[in-house]
Amino acid sequence: MNKNEFVDKVYTKSGLTKKDCKLCLDVIVEVIKEALKNGESVTLSNFGRFSLSEIKAKSMYDFKTKETTYLQARKTPKFKPSENLKQTLRQ
Repeated sequence: MNKNEFVDKVYTKSGLTKKDCKLCLDVIVEVIKEALKNGESVTLSNFGRFSLSEIKAKSMYDFKTKETTYLQARKTPKFKPSENLKQTLRQ
């Protein structure tokens, strides 16, 4: 399901206009991005938790160039589903 299909589903279930549904989705995504950028996690009850995971710096051997390269430490987004969501998907 892409973004437009998602907005259409929300539109049919909510009774809001498509423009409002798209705006809500854009705002929600933006708020999650800002929270993660500030080092915060976002927990949505009965859905899951968005957080940052830190990947340590490490060396890596490139077989094509036969050189050792170094990857810098970085942060990456992570999602952990709630137990409620897991149970829903098991059924």
